Amino acid sequence: MTEIIESIDDWTNTNFPDLERKLFGFCELAHRKNKGDNSISDQPIPMTINGTSDRKQVSLDDRYQLITWVRIPGRISVVENNEWSFGFKESRFQTVSLRWVIAHKVELGENLIYSLVDAFPEKLSVNGFTLVFTNPIIEIDYDHENIYRTELGETVYEKHRFNWNLYVINLNIEFIVCEGYKSQFSCCNESLLAETGECLVTDQ
Repeated sequence: MTEIIESIDDWTNTNFPDLERKLFGFCELAHRKNKGDNSISDQPIPMTINGTSDRKQVSLDDRYQLITWVRIPGRISVVENNEWSFGFKESRFQTVSLRWVIAHKVELGENLIYSLVDAFPEKLSVNGFTLVFTNPIIEIDYDHENIYRTELGETVYEKHRFNWNLYVINLNIEFIVCEGYKSQFSCCNESLLAETGECLVTDQ
């Protein structure tokens, strides 16, 4: 799964070379509990997942013009699929929904997100995968304030002073892993767990 997310970042780098970019890649929401006078608040903190202990916290850094990260908030569905069978062996056709968070500076204009979606391919070439398709119907969530609070927490958000546009693109990815291919991470590594706690690796 990390390979698919890395290919999305590679595509972004190729298609937006003139922008100062920070692409965090595969992330999950960690949570910090803050005790107030009469209550306990839950602060979400996006953290990178890279299979090591060197994890980075996502932040909106004004040194950049375009910042992205990807989360897997749900689960992967696996079905045996005759249509994509090879030889006598049925293929394991898998689907996953990716939450692709995109932040860009306001001065770049609101058309940037539509240009990105229009150019995004319906098929990705990813090492270790027989095929990777994206659903041609792509949903864009442009509720900036709600995205900010979901991804970055209850910090100060003032719409008329905020210099970032925030979007979520919900990507439905369909893929088949090559037989015998092993991801760069091993199973049961916490980096291969969805935020529901389910392992993202299926036995081949």
